[in-house]
Amino acid sequence: MKLYGEFPYNSIEKKIFASGELRDEWFKKYPMLFDDDDYKIATNQPGYHFFEWLGAIKIYEDMGWISLVEKYQFKNHPRQREIFKSLVSDEIFQIITTSRISNNQGPDLFVFSPQKNDWFFCEVKGGKDRVSKSQEEMFKKIKEVSQKPVYLLKFKLDSE
Repeated sequence: MKLYGEFPYNSIEKKIFASGELRDEWFKKYPMLFDDDDYKIATNQPGYHFFEWLGAIKIYEDMGWISLVEKYQFKNHPRQREIFKSLVSDEIFQIITTSRISNNQGPDLFVFSPQKNDWFFCEVKGGKDRVSKSQEEMFKKIKEVSQKPVYLLKFKLDSE
């Protein structure tokens, strides 16, 4: 796995995201990144998704590339799934959507250029969360088949 970068985050922002205020702000500011399904999931699970959303924003601000957040491989997210399917090979699509290694879902972010001519996966970890052995296994398989690295984006508390 290739490191995209390690960046600080603010614990207050994480709390404001969970309260809904920052989530609402980001949803309005970044409509190219977050759709109604993302918003609904983040609203229904307020203690989660902060790092994935922050990672998508970081990559967008760094590169101008668009991320599909977390649930792009599932049928109940048809818009994201269709974009994902249109950009990857059938083999990668099958690995991510059906043959989950050790019951893992795919990497947190599927990131693609605005021209839709290049893409990569990115796993986002925040705080003390680490990549598991089963995730490593899956990411290795993705890299072998796609010939593209799976990036790791880490967020550490700004006081660490």
